[in-house]
Amino acid sequence: MGIIRKITGIIDIVVFVATTLAICGVFYEGMTLKWYDFVGILVICMDYSFMPATILHLITDRKEKTIWIHLFSLAIIVVAVIMKLASMEYPAITLVLWYFYIWFFYGFLIVRRHFVVR
Repeated sequence: MGIIRKITGIIDIVVFVATTLAICGVFYEGMTLKWYDFVGILVICMDYSFMPATILHLITDRKEKTIWIHLFSLAIIVVAVIMKLASMEYPAITLVLWYFYIWFFYGFLIVRRHFVVR
């Protein structure tokens, strides 16, 4: 389980960096009022790094208090996939909330892992 925890720590950083870049890209698009192809790639990187990170956390954090937040993340992923398969539109505010939820939560996980003494 130790090696999976190390991998999870690395993936947490990858998710946080990908989310930070995606948020910056979306805000840059909003400031310039143009669409950029690389922002879509950043969002895809964020989403597809968040999904396996959630699954790894469900495995490694079974006995921690944050398991409920990871289960909530899994529920959000399932709802998003169902909406995508049903061709439903996402309201703009849900995407903003999605980005910031991932950003704050994985920032919290990184700070807790590296800077909080247990």
